[in-house]
Amino acid sequence: MPHDIVTTAQHEAAEARATLDSLTERVKAGDPNVTPSQLATQRELIAFAELRVEAAERKEAQYREDERAALGAAAKTAATELITGPGMDTIAEATKAAADAIAALAALAYERNDAIAEIGTTLARLDNDLATATDAPQNEGPWASRKYGVWGNRNRVVVDSVGRAPALEVGKLTVLAVIAGLGSTDQGQRAQTQHREAFHGLRNLVVHGLLEQYPQFAEEFRATPEEFAAASVRGRYDLAEQGRRPVADVVVAA
Repeated sequence: MPHDIVTTAQHEAAEARATLDSLTERVKAGDPNVTPSQLATQRELIAFAELRVEAAERKEAQYREDERAALGAAAKTAATELITGPGMDTIAEATKAAADAIAALAALAYERNDAIAEIGTTLARLDNDLATATDAPQNEGPWASRKYGVWGNRNRVVVDSVGRAPALEVGKLTVLAVIAGLGSTDQGQRAQTQHREAFHGLRNLVVHGLLEQYPQFAEEFRATPEEFAAASVRGRYDLAEQGRRPVADVVVAA
């Protein structure tokens, strides 16, 4: 490895300097066996060893640069494939599938709530009939229908000894679905935080930002002219704020 080469070269240079220091001390001590030629040769060896150290350091630096360049090229290739590949199309399709699943959940909940409201309306009519009927005991109270084992209103119905059916809060059901779907891992907790922050009056801006950043989402979630026409006034405002307004508002006749 280049680092080993540098270490070896530095060690050789250090040995050469140590040898020169030893020869120099011998001369100072009066040793007649050390010649000028030996000192000159040792200095040349030191200079050569220092060049080898520099060469090894350059080789190590080039190796590190080549290594970084290879990592950079690999990252660039992977990022290019990620950006130009079909990944976001798959994410957009999965997001649309999740939205469809929530729509199906909401439809089921709305249907159940409508049934509760219908039964509750019947019970309210029955309560009123019992309260005003001349052939029924007076002062039946607010839940007169309970004499038949059932009572309630448009938001809740109860069958004694059987159970109760309160109207579903659909928005809370979707929160449950999202929280459970995001999970409780570190990634899930970060996503949960983003989800909470998006509900601080910024939901439309969050949706608009996503559609603006990812064209795939715009393709999947832009409202059709029919959906826009069927939306409430507030719904149309939200669609526009979210960037989901259809390109053309005209509904094409079938």
